[in-house]
Amino acid sequence: MTHLTKNQIEDFERDGFLSPLDLFSCDEAVALRASLEAIEREFADRNLLSVRSGLPITTAWAWDLVHDARIVDPVSDLLGPDVLLWSMDWFIKEPGSTYVSYHQDATYWGLEPHDVVTAWVALSDAGPATGPMKFLPASHRGPIYDQEDTFAEGNLLSRGQTIRGAIDESTAVLAPLATGQMSLHHVRVVHASDPNTTDDRRIGMVLRYCGCHVRQTKVDGDRAILVRGRDTHGHFEMIPRPRVDRGEAELALLREYGRTRHRALHSKDYLQDESQDPRQGHSQGQSQEHSQGHHSQDQSQDQSQDQSQQ
Repeated sequence: MTHLTKNQIEDFERDGFLSPLDLFSCDEAVALRASLEAIEREFADRNLLSVRSGLPITTAWAWDLVHDARIVDPVSDLLGPDVLLWSMDWFIKEPGSTYVSYHQDATYWGLEPHDVVTAWVALSDAGPATGPMKFLPASHRGPIYDQEDTFAEGNLLSRGQTIRGAIDESTAVLAPLATGQMSLHHVRVVHASDPNTTDDRRIGMVLRYCGCHVRQTKVDGDRAILVRGRDTHGHFEMIPRPRVDRGEAELALLREYGRTRHRALHSKDYLQDESQDPRQGHSQGQSQEHSQGHHSQDQSQDQSQDQSQQ
């Protein structure tokens, strides 16, 4: 597939998600998984969360991958001709009891307006038993719900954030994916996922795209990659294509990117700790992505971004 049909666009606008969409061949997905797992082995003694999510900043092949027209074409059908990549994450649910509570991404990313679409790409089987995403249809057209930070054991979200009050799961739609398929979902749609009960990892490459008119409202200096069209707004500093894989300049940019992104996603912690607006830019203790509770910032050359896991 490349561009979406009129019916697919209408389905997304109605439901807040679109799934499944054929993307990569099985061989392509297997090769991408092999590349990822080779990096995990090479940097096993490092903060793998940062190594994985920083790949478009530090490696040319990942920078090129997020420009793949097979992904960007359907995304641009939803967002318009001028599109930024805001983040890449590799969301890996190992076999076991971990889960993701019902939440909305728009609650804590700081991106406004909410013209933001996530492409969730399966690099392994993401069938019903693996804990694929489940969505509440049309919830993106409702309110932004209050969320509670639970830091619950087994919750893969960085703060265990969950929507307050009861959720009517009878309306939830499970969105399993075969290897190489992807789904698209709106930043406001309510979603969650259950544990992976299989014997294999559930590997998702998750790409967050937004229109160039979108702003970061929580901090200054956020960064993005222009993947389609022109940026005439200048709300983000542009991330260039890496010249040297994991070169000194690329790693320095990753560290700065991680600090800024963390302040955006955990802005209320900085407000509580410093009693000041997060735009004033201290660089204090930070909590780790996808961890349970608060931990101090990893001070190695790889800094984590802190984003929700699915």
